[in-house]
Amino acid sequence: MIKTVSDFTVNLWKTGRKVKSSPSGWQSGNAPCCVHNGESADTRSRGGVHVDADGKISYSCFNCNFKASYQPGRHLTFKFRKLLRWLGANENDVKRLVIEAIRIRELVAPEELKAEQEEKIEFKVRELPADAISFQQFLSFHILNNFQDVPPLLNLAVDYVNNRKIDPAKYDFYWTDSTDHSLHQRVIIPMYWEGKIVGYTSRAFVDGVKPKYYSNYEPNLVFNLNNQLPDAKFVIVCEGPFDAMSVDGVSVMSNDCSETQADIIDSLGREVIVVPDADRAGAQLVNRAIEYGWSVSFPVFFETCKDINEAVVKYGKLFVLKSILDARETSRLKIELMKKKMYN
Repeated sequence: MIKTVSDFTVNLWKTGRKVKSSPSGWQSGNAPCCVHNGESADTRSRGGVHVDADGKISYSCFNCNFKASYQPGRHLTFKFRKLLRWLGANENDVKRLVIEAIRIRELVAPEELKAEQEEKIEFKVRELPADAISFQQFLSFHILNNFQDVPPLLNLAVDYVNNRKIDPAKYDFYWTDSTDHSLHQRVIIPMYWEGKIVGYTSRAFVDGVKPKYYSNYEPNLVFNLNNQLPDAKFVIVCEGPFDAMSVDGVSVMSNDCSETQADIIDSLGREVIVVPDADRAGAQLVNRAIEYGWSVSFPVFFETCKDINEAVVKYGKLFVLKSILDARETSRLKIELMKKKMYN
């Protein structure tokens, strides 16, 4: 029976390892992380575990410099889950600890948390393209002018968003007449982090414009994180931004997901359901979901649609959401079998 993350981790740390305690409370032993980080196996007890009085547990290796920590009231990070697996925890134990961390998080008031000692994830502010104006600004302006002299490409941009069944009143879209990177033929979608615009992606709405997407933002951003409800029970992870907006999920902006993105998504503290695209490239995102211990869904609409947005356009949002939830799977073995069936 798992009681706390710290108790479980300390028990793993002491199992099959000679551990020495220091006056400062650190328990040192051979580090399990080195062989996974390009170093030779540790034989000089360079790993250490420390538990504070409030239950915070920290791990540090003085050989490969791997560090991980967990504080009650926060989510169980991907780095800490990796440490647990290296110490010998099985997938079921890790999943139970993730659930336990979420349960505790709901009980701990934010003011009771100590300041996070691990490096804070930050993204630099980046401006939208020159002269970019939102659809709402264009609408207000042209209502006053009886829709005279509306740029034809703007009409195409608005039609493109409407045809993809995305609510322009809920999500921000921009357009510019700048010809740089064919931006005048693209719908511009801002990327947010902590309430600030930190870049954008843009989708061509005119046939023949290459590439389909032109983007300007730092790596590891997760799109649509700012629109996640605080009391939601799950988050749907997609490849593309239009898929995410179709079901109010998040997008990793490719068929891969970095460890930093995984930590950002896990910080929401809810069940993560990955819905890959139905093409072969989607298998990579499934592999990442398996690695991160997330659920995966291969919905019934994949029989006729290649992705979430196409399914929403064809069948509607409610049907798509129900299909995703009905088809979600948590078993690693079953996910592997479904992946093989889907992509082979």
